[in-house]
Amino acid sequence: MPQPDTVPRRIAPVPMEVFAAEPDPEVASETVRAKPAEPSACQIRVADKIAVIQPLPSFGGPGDCGASDVVKLEAIIQPDKSRVVVSPPATIRCSMAEALATWVREDLTEMTGQFGSAPRALDNYASYDCRGRNRVAGAKISEHGLANAIDVRGVHLANGRFADFTDRKLAREFREAVRKSVCARFTTVLGPGSDGHHETHIHVDLAQRRGGYRLCQWNVLDPAGEVPLPRPRPEEAP
Repeated sequence: MPQPDTVPRRIAPVPMEVFAAEPDPEVASETVRAKPAEPSACQIRVADKIAVIQPLPSFGGPGDCGASDVVKLEAIIQPDKSRVVVSPPATIRCSMAEALATWVREDLTEMTGQFGSAPRALDNYASYDCRGRNRVAGAKISEHGLANAIDVRGVHLANGRFADFTDRKLAREFREAVRKSVCARFTTVLGPGSDGHHETHIHVDLAQRRGGYRLCQWNVLDPAGEVPLPRPRPEEAP
């Protein structure tokens, strides 16, 4: 089971994406508007400073799908001006793009240092997708349907290595560090052990909920079939 984090949050009683987005009605009902003539404040902070983005028109979809201030995130710009490609580019809200770019620049790059290499491409498994949670018919709209989530598998490094966040053979220290960092940056994190739908990738989003509720459900697992060593036999009394 995951170790307690230092990030203040309440742990959900059931590890399901059903709990991953119980939005605050006051903040969740964003009106889909026409594309603004000028870039948003977020786009001004992000574009060509910390990420390569292409503004997209606001859009709606079947049911409650839709979002405004949406961008196509193509790459993250590192402090040294090198780029981490998002492959394929992600369609997400600008606020989500900003959070993801900040995480890569400030957290992930330092963590991949233990492999002696820097990140070069983030493996995007899914971004915007108008669907219910966990693709269950009739379920509430997923944060993916609001362009407020991204699923990632891992990161390609400059030395040619692929660090898969759910690979049990990958250094546990690295996976634990990734887990702790994303749980600090995002309001929802779902991975192995959460609900059976996130065993091979990590879901992160910025869902806003009553009382600042946060959800971090990701069990960093040991290699399959690994058997813990028995505890040492206590010394006999003299």
